[in-house]
Amino acid sequence: MSDRDEKEAEFIISDRRPRYDLDETPSSREDQKKDTPADERTGTEKEQSFRDGSTIRNEKETSSTSSSSEAGLDQILALLSGMVLNHLAFDPETRRPAPSFNIREARFFLGLMETFQEAFRDKLPVSLLDNQPVDVDEAPRLGHIPAILGGMAISALGVDPRTGKPERSPDFESSKLLIDLMDTFLQEGEPVLGAEEKEYIKDMIYQAKMYFVSLRDRKSQG
Repeated sequence: MSDRDEKEAEFIISDRRPRYDLDETPSSREDQKKDTPADERTGTEKEQSFRDGSTIRNEKETSSTSSSSEAGLDQILALLSGMVLNHLAFDPETRRPAPSFNIREARFFLGLMETFQEAFRDKLPVSLLDNQPVDVDEAPRLGHIPAILGGMAISALGVDPRTGKPERSPDFESSKLLIDLMDTFLQEGEPVLGAEEKEYIKDMIYQAKMYFVSLRDRKSQG
């Protein structure tokens, strides 16, 4: 076996894990590190360089505080929230649930976040804690869905649903889609909705459509 083959046997290509199976002493590794150019170091040495702080990283962090660059429990909480969002994601182009959409998985990570908050309550910023739980007046029911869609439809028209005051330019396309979704919900929910809920939803749809037409006509005339 040639010297070149023996040397290549010491490395695993694209493996950044620390190697513990090499027959080397600490002193021999230090000697090799001194003689090895920076761009030829092993993955292990590059990992150590990253942990210690490379020149590039140090240059970028000259204006940032140490607290923003250090790993913290709040970052773990943020990553968990990212998992929730990942399982509740939708395709912005089709406006339909993404392939990763999974309510059960999202609920699992939400529960994990609550468990995490309780376990590290004394170590997390107060702003990240649920010190004052919100009291829910009533349990979620199907009638809340078209109500939310109606509020979103009015909001898409550039109006604050709570005050009725204009806030921005209307997005008629988005508002129309949301009103259509209210119609779809009413049609598909016919077998499971009560008579009172149906009348309530029909009234919301009528009001949303009238407001849509009124605002669109006003914009076209102006």
